Amino acid sequence: MIEQMAIFSATLGLSPPWQVTGASFAGESNRLDLNIEYAHSTPLDCPVCGRSGTGVPVETAVEIWYHEDFLRYATYLHAQVPLMTCCCGGKIPLERPWSRPGSKFARLS
Repeated sequence: MIEQMAIFSATLGLSPPWQVTGASFAGESNRLDLNIEYAHSTPLDCPVCGRSGTGVPVETAVEIWYHEDFLRYATYLHAQVPLMTCCCGGKIPLERPWSRPGSKFARLS
């Protein structure tokens, strides 16, 4: 099972500390569900201003992303996305590798 998680992580373009932590497949509906977590708790670079080591994860938000044909399956990503505070103010979500331009994943919630 660990090897499967590594394959899913690599296909999504994830690298530590992002990781796929679970997967389930429903063959009758051709649906794949992947759980993604961010395993990191040290200060991070701010995604808004770029300041190094200024942000600290304060909580996580659950997000669901959808791709209609990822590895030939309707795929739902269930992601625990850290929110951080920085000099920019407010709670800022970290950049998500699967949301880069051209990835075809759409945020549902």
